Amino acid sequence: MNLKTDYQNLYRHWLKEFENSELTPLTQEKFDYYRKSVDYINKFELEGKQNIEIQLLKSYKDGFKYLFNDFLKIREVKILNSALILQEIDYNNVIEAEKLFFQNLVSAIKGFKKLKTLVLYEEDEPIELDNILEDKEGSVEPAPLVIPTEKELKSTDVNIVQKKSDIIAPDQGAQYNYVIIRFNNASPPLVGIDGINYGPFQENDIANMPYTNAKILIYEKLAEKIDIT
Repeated sequence: MNLKTDYQNLYRHWLKEFENSELTPLTQEKFDYYRKSVDYINKFELEGKQNIEIQLLKSYKDGFKYLFNDFLKIREVKILNSALILQEIDYNNVIEAEKLFFQNLVSAIKGFKKLKTLVLYEEDEPIELDNILEDKEGSVEPAPLVIPTEKELKSTDVNIVQKKSDIIAPDQGAQYNYVIIRFNNASPPLVGIDGINYGPFQENDIANMPYTNAKILIYEKLAEKIDIT
């Protein structure tokens, strides 16, 4: 690992991101390499060196960390702006976490706009549920799957094997891989790739959701995979 070269590469990418209004291409491999470089320099220590060398290393660490964090913040703002105006982004230019972030934002914004339209423009007439169900544009999303917490599971008389068979995927016809996870921290609601709304979640809540969504939560250490046997 050449820290000087890595720093220059990150700086050039950060500068390009800063100067352009569109998202620059970022692969998962490139993101992981930047992150590992930042972790490496943060853990690097000088032994038996002069104070000035130690100060220079600290300055180098701070610069590396700032570039990486600011680079991600710039991309986050661009994704937010695109979602607010419902402008599509090129999924080839973003990592999986950014893609899911954008999709969840768009889904929330569209849902809010639809709800606002019903409230503002149909307030003189009662809203009939049958009419909404018949209207494809106003179709009601299926309710999220409610999974009991581990504490609740232990408090019941049903054995764990039976419980596992009851925790099924929301859409049996869809080709998605589901995984059961436990949340380590409170987490806001999200929209799965299967179109189901999940959450919000509290610490120790258990959920069964698509693997693509779950692996992001596990990667961010918000949740951990569990096996019920």
